[in-house]
Amino acid sequence: MDEREALRTVDLTKRFGGITALKKVSFDVKYGEVHAIVGQNGAGKSTLVKIINGIHIPDEGSIFIDGKPVKIKSPRDAKMLGITLIHQERMLFPNLTVAENIYLPLLAKKNMKKGISINKRMMEEVARKYLGLVGLEIDTNAKVKDLGAGEQELVQIARALAEEAKIICFDEPTSPLSRREAERLFDVIRDLKKLGKAVVYITHYIDEVFLIADRVTVLRDGSKVVTKPTTETTPEEITRFMLGRSLEEFYVERREKKAGKTPVLIVKDLYTKPSTSTSVSLKGVSFELNEGEILGVVGLLGAGKTELAKALIGAEKIERGEIYLYGRKTRIKNPAEAAKLGIVYLPEDRKNEGLVHLLSVRDNIILPLVNRLSRGKILRDRSIEENVAKDWIIRLQIKTPSAETRVINLSGGNQQKVVVARSLARSPRIVIFDEPTVGIDVGAKVEIRRFISEVARSGVSVILATSDIDEALSLSDRLLVLDKGRALGVYTRGEIGREDLIRILSGEPRKA
Repeated sequence: MDEREALRTVDLTKRFGGITALKKVSFDVKYGEVHAIVGQNGAGKSTLVKIINGIHIPDEGSIFIDGKPVKIKSPRDAKMLGITLIHQERMLFPNLTVAENIYLPLLAKKNMKKGISINKRMMEEVARKYLGLVGLEIDTNAKVKDLGAGEQELVQIARALAEEAKIICFDEPTSPLSRREAERLFDVIRDLKKLGKAVVYITHYIDEVFLIADRVTVLRDGSKVVTKPTTETTPEEITRFMLGRSLEEFYVERREKKAGKTPVLIVKDLYTKPSTSTSVSLKGVSFELNEGEILGVVGLLGAGKTELAKALIGAEKIERGEIYLYGRKTRIKNPAEAAKLGIVYLPEDRKNEGLVHLLSVRDNIILPLVNRLSRGKILRDRSIEENVAKDWIIRLQIKTPSAETRVINLSGGNQQKVVVARSLARSPRIVIFDEPTVGIDVGAKVEIRRFISEVARSGVSVILATSDIDEALSLSDRLLVLDKGRALGVYTRGEIGREDLIRILSGEPRKA
C-alpha cells in the first residue's frame, strides 16, 4: 500500500432540515488502499460519500486532496479532482453503446464543443483499453441495455478509469449482482489497488469488508464510531460497533408461542407456466400453512421461491393444481383479489414493485386504505390518514424527517419498513414475505425479523421466502425446501439443522 494520503475529511457535518445526517466525521483513504465504510441505514455512509463527490455540500468541515484543501461544490468539481462514484443504481445511458458510455464523459471533461467530430475508431480503442483493465471482453458496439448487471458494473468502472479517476467510491456495488459477478468485481477492485487507486467502499455486507478492505470505518447515527485495520478486528466486533449489540442477537429466534394446527392454506400438486424467460416453473409443489405459523420457503437462486409467492396471489399463471383457502377451494385471479381474501405479498424488488417513489411516506402507507378511510366521503380525511401513517412510523421505527418526506429519499431499510407497513395496514390473515431483508443493513434486518415474529404471534400466518439459511432456521416453524421448481421436502422446526439444510440444497444426502 502507498502511504501517501489521497483524501482526508475533517469534522464534516451535514444537516437536512432539523436532521443532522453527519456529525463531525473525519475520514481518510490512501493510494493503493480499500477503505470500507459500514453502518446501519441512516448512519451517514451515503451522505459522507455524496459530500466527497459533490452531490451534497457540507455545512461544516474540510476536505483535503493530496494534502491540499479543496472545495467540492458539484460532481463536476469532484471529477476534475479525480474523484468518481460508482452508484448502486446504474448511471449509464442504456440506449448508447458501451464505447459511447465510456467515451462521452471524457468529452464533457475536456469541454469539447458541439460540432466537433468524434473519431469512432479512437472511441472504440479507448473503450477496449479500459475494458481490458477490468477484464471485460465484450463488443464495444453492444447497447448497454443488453448487458447483465455485472457487466454494467464493470463498464462503470472502466469509465471511471477512462476519466483518470484516482479516488473511486463504490456505493453498495454488489446489491444487484450474483455471487459470481460479485467475486469478479472483487478481483477488479484488487487490481485497482495494484494500479494505486484509492478505493472507498460502502457495503451492508460485513463479510465483504474482510474479503477486500484494508481498513474499515464504522458510522452510527451520523457519527464515526471507530476506524480499524481489518487484520485487527473481527466480524463480531464490527457488528457490535454498528449495532451496539452482539452478533448473537442478529438472528431473531422464533417466539415461544406455538403455531396453530388449523390449515388456513392448502396447496396441492401446483404447476405453473413461466411468466418471463427467466422465471422458473413450479412442478408439483404441495404444502400446508397453519394459523399463526411461519413457513420458511428456502432454496438457491432459481429455486422458484418468488414464482410460488406470485402464484399464490394470482400473479403467476397456474397450469394445474389445487389451492384451498380457509377450507374452500379457490382460484385467485390477481393480486387485488388476493388482498380482498386477506393475502398480501411483500415483493423482493421493493423499489420497482413495492413503492411509489414520488409519493410521501404517508401516502405510500395509506395507499391501499384510501377508500376504506374515506368512508364514502368525496374528500379524503387527511387527519385520519396522518394518524394511521404516524402509528406505523412509530410501530416500525421508520427513520424519516416527516411523514411527508418522499419515500425515495429514505434509506433501503426504511423503504422496506414502509412496504411492510403498507401491507400490514390492510390487516391481512396471510402475509408472504419475499426476501424481506436482502439489501438492507444488519440493524434493519434485526428489526424486520423481530417484527415478522410478532406478526405470527398475533395469529397471522406467514410465508417467509428467503435464501438466507440462518434467517429461515431461526424464524420458521417449518421449512419447505425448493430446488428448480420442485419441493424437496417439508421439515418441522428442530428436525433439520444448518448442515443438513446445506447438504439438501447442494444435492448431497443428509447424514444418518
